[in-house]
Amino acid sequence: MTMLSDVFNTLYSNFPLSELMWYVSSISRFHRIQGCDELEKAAEFIRKELLDVKNFRVNLYSYSYNKRYGLHSDVVGWSVRDGFTEVFPQNKVLSSFLQAKTSIVAHSPGGDVEAEVVYVGNGLDISRYKEVAGRIVLSYGSPYLVYKIGCRFGASGFIFFRKNAYESAIPYIGLFLSRDDLKECKAPATTISKEDAMRIIDRIERGNKIRARIYVEASYRAESFAPVLEVSLGDGDSEVHLYAHMCHPAGTVNDNASGVAALIGLIHAMDRAIDRGRMHPPSTRRITFVFFPEYYGSLPYLATKQDKNTNVVFGINLDMIGEKQTLTNSTLLFIRSPELFSNPLYEALTFKMLYHAISKGGSFSSVSRTTRYRFDIVPYDSGSDHDIYLQFGVPSVMLNQWPDLFYHSNLDSIDKFDAEITRDIAVAVGTAAYAIAQKKTREAFSEKLSDTYRELVRSWVKLKSIDLREWLATPAIGDKAFYEYSAPRGVISVRTMVSRLGVEKAVEAVKDLEDRFGFHLATRYIPLLTMARPCTVNDIARHILYEYGIEVSKETIEKALSILVALGAVTKK
Repeated sequence: MTMLSDVFNTLYSNFPLSELMWYVSSISRFHRIQGCDELEKAAEFIRKELLDVKNFRVNLYSYSYNKRYGLHSDVVGWSVRDGFTEVFPQNKVLSSFLQAKTSIVAHSPGGDVEAEVVYVGNGLDISRYKEVAGRIVLSYGSPYLVYKIGCRFGASGFIFFRKNAYESAIPYIGLFLSRDDLKECKAPATTISKEDAMRIIDRIERGNKIRARIYVEASYRAESFAPVLEVSLGDGDSEVHLYAHMCHPAGTVNDNASGVAALIGLIHAMDRAIDRGRMHPPSTRRITFVFFPEYYGSLPYLATKQDKNTNVVFGINLDMIGEKQTLTNSTLLFIRSPELFSNPLYEALTFKMLYHAISKGGSFSSVSRTTRYRFDIVPYDSGSDHDIYLQFGVPSVMLNQWPDLFYHSNLDSIDKFDAEITRDIAVAVGTAAYAIAQKKTREAFSEKLSDTYRELVRSWVKLKSIDLREWLATPAIGDKAFYEYSAPRGVISVRTMVSRLGVEKAVEAVKDLEDRFGFHLATRYIPLLTMARPCTVNDIARHILYEYGIEVSKETIEKALSILVALGAVTKK
């Protein structure tokens, strides 16, 4: 640990918090919506901030949003200037782009509409759309699905809110429309807080007719690009990646200006340490920092790396790491790779350094260091770019704070940002990446640390599911057919379902997967398993139990597989 402690302390001493605050506040100024010119400007800002580093190589890639990559269809280029939602007869503005950049649904068409409001709940009951023609739809459901259905029934506008959001928070919602969608999708869309939405719903349910005005000043761009910034240190024939997505609305900080700022600060800290002779660039393996738009940047970028036969051995995803836990009610999570994709040594090094970084307290008698923050180690969870890395077979973990009371809303502001924990996490992953890049360090820690980490994970699973061994020993039952992934890489979304199944069948699929964990299993975990190797229903059930300590019924798995087969994502053999 001595060598690792030296690296950690060196990076720590070269990482000023004032610099970190500058980066996070600067990045959050840009309205970093995918397809927006502000996202491209944010990437250029980051590139310029790194012009003075002496020991790194900087490359900028651009991928057209007009193209399809894997399962991801094109996304319209978009620009927004103003907008608001007003309710009558109070003439009260409920949200405005001037006050909260989340007030306009990303990729919404422009328009100015005043009409009666119709509430459709989660939007999965088609019969509730029969009266929406010429009216404004209010919903908390899947935005793309509700929007597509509402437009087909002639809705003139849309107001969205999030049912599980902080009462006064104005949510960030995106449509990710394609050019083909624009043929029938013409209505403007905005967002309001849950508390304002509930007032409107209450009045509607009492029999009152509520009118609202939606104004959106926005336009579409002929061409837009997903910028990907790659910053590399050292030499060698393989790479370890530290990465963060740089998209999301202006004014929002923890998701994910915090991860981006952490990596920028870490690059500068490493560069200073090397200049001062305290560290040396790795000579057998490169450390590569990557900044991209979520999913739509990571997928084409990794396809490019694959085409170049680049060997990426491990990835660490920083997404929502800067939460001030006393305000956001979050816990720092170390999210593991699925068992089939895991590299126990590299995960163990990352876990060890992270735990070291946040252990700044002491027990009553000072016999042990204790963590200053809420912290947990959890099995694979989806929702960020480590999903894409895993699809390319790259073992990858995510560091993330969850839950966050202000997630995807205008209240994810800089007053909720904790610079200290962000710096600590950055230094921890920097130390781990440096160790992974050094052959001598890998060899020194290999067997002992890997075995200890495996035992930690096994013990965690046993605690979660006491009867695990007994269940795993039961004979295979149910469908003996094998299922194998057969679609291009990419994230299976509601948009994918609408494109491949049609609206009506997509609605039924979403109903079947309305449970959040069920949606994760069907659209992320099971596709990953079947990418790694063909699996039976029983194989999948065993992996879920081993990974999550949860016994999922064969019927639930078969339902998920039937949806995947219908999507053409999985083939039954």
